[in-house]
Amino acid sequence: MAATQARYNTDTSDMLIPHGMFRAVLRNPADIINAHTGSDSRDGVSASQSYFDNVLRFLDAHHGGEDELVWPLLTERCAEARELIGSMESQHEGIHRAREQCGTALDAWSASPDQASATKLIDSLGALHGEIDRHFAQEEAEILPLASANMSQEEWGALPGHAMAHFTGDKIWLILGLIFEQMNADQLAFTMSLLPPPVVEMWNGSGHAAFDDFVGRVRGTDANQARRT
Repeated sequence: MAATQARYNTDTSDMLIPHGMFRAVLRNPADIINAHTGSDSRDGVSASQSYFDNVLRFLDAHHGGEDELVWPLLTERCAEARELIGSMESQHEGIHRAREQCGTALDAWSASPDQASATKLIDSLGALHGEIDRHFAQEEAEILPLASANMSQEEWGALPGHAMAHFTGDKIWLILGLIFEQMNADQLAFTMSLLPPPVVEMWNGSGHAAFDDFVGRVRGTDANQARRT
């Protein structure tokens, strides 16, 4: 099968950062869930429910951007990769079904945080982690090079803004903070230089402090340990 001639040399490595965030949050959710299961503190349960709910909603937005901005362009420009792209789309459908099961289990645990609902939620999030980990691995190995060769930097660069615009959660500062945790100092400084000034002002103002306090309650850690910048 002949490959299409590369049009671009776009840097697509930034995709590894949100992928790392989703993997980190979903890899071992039992630590958080078990810590708040059976607790008399509704604050910890409510915060943990919101934590996972916002991440799941950002997963929706993240994949929605690929569905709208990446798959159509690659399908049009890379005839030899249409089977691969079709597989990616099918994987998104499977991930969405697993994500919906997580949402149902999360609501049930939040309403009644006992061991039975906790086990179901942990199992559901674990199943979702398995789905996304397999999907991300193939996407990183096969789609990112394809996108690099066939999408312009401007086309690829539209993905983060699309995800933020379509995010339906209520804590954008939480998503930013979880993403920033995946970055080294140089990556973080570069990212901050590209963000719109209002977003930087929000983060440096109330957002960073809100993130530190919130993840401290969810993870049961000193808020200062969460501070990255």
